[in-house]
Amino acid sequence: MRAFWLKLTDARIKAVLNAAGRSAAALGDLTAAPAGAPAVLGPLRAELARAAVSAPPGPAGSAAVAAAEDFTRRLEKTFSDMALLGVPPDAPVKEALIYLGKACGLVPALLSRFRRERALKETLGLSAGGRRALALARGAASRPASGPQPGGFAQNLKFSSIYSGLDSAFDALERLAETLVRI
Repeated sequence: MRAFWLKLTDARIKAVLNAAGRSAAALGDLTAAPAGAPAVLGPLRAELARAAVSAPPGPAGSAAVAAAEDFTRRLEKTFSDMALLGVPPDAPVKEALIYLGKACGLVPALLSRFRRERALKETLGLSAGGRRALALARGAASRPASGPQPGGFAQNLKFSSIYSGLDSAFDALERLAETLVRI
């Protein structure tokens, strides 16, 4: 109920909740077509920017907007890199995106007085699961492959870049979660 009230009364919180919810909903489509990231996530960042200047000043709401902007920017960059490098999401990236989607789904609960602590723990746990999948994949990508494989190094380097980008999106989501718990 508190999340609903804050969404009605504070444009910044409404924009933050929309950014998290719509990002989670778009992950499947972006996995299938990473080049669509600017069209999907750009309007969310624009909404966050409008909300930041239209709402009354306040440190908690402003910090939440900044964290949400950072999250959407990092997520957009990750998908844009996939499209630019011509690298479709592999199994570890898909697994991490599942964790990310579930964590984004918990964002409204972070505003609840009664559910916020549990939601924060769950969010951080989901983030850790996604990071673990990425770390294992990054470790495998950095190990030399047995035998000559043309283009293997370049492909591993591309995936390592994507893993790092998605890992930074988890960082931003954790900062967003910690900010919302303090509101």
